Amino acid sequence: MDPLLYAVVWVFGWVLLLILIWHLRGRRRERRLEMIHKERMMAMEKGIPLPEMPEFTEASVRSTVADAVGGIRINPRWPLGLGAVCAMLGAGVSLALWLSPERDPHNAWPVGLVAVFFGIGLFLHYFLTRPATR
Repeated sequence: MDPLLYAVVWVFGWVLLLILIWHLRGRRRERRLEMIHKERMMAMEKGIPLPEMPEFTEASVRSTVADAVGGIRINPRWPLGLGAVCAMLGAGVSLALWLSPERDPHNAWPVGLVAVFFGIGLFLHYFLTRPATR
């Protein structure tokens, strides 16, 4: 198999898988809301006090994300830690390739800058999306 074709299939396969997961989660959420709506309509018809509608706030969305991950609590500072690891890893790779005595790796030192800029992007993500301090 052609390596370029393999890479294209690999990348688009993962993208399609992620889109499918996103779509299935949305359908599950819609079915749950539809079921809650039907329960409320049946209660109204019978004259029973209405069951409480769950609030769909940002906190409930976070709880559904935590449920999807298996109940693991996600630290809101994860971009800082991952950004520091990526930036340092990229700087180390760049430095190692630059200091390499062999000619071929010595010319490829900018490859490590990809991880450095990814780490810097995660730092920016954290600072732009963090909640306002009180």
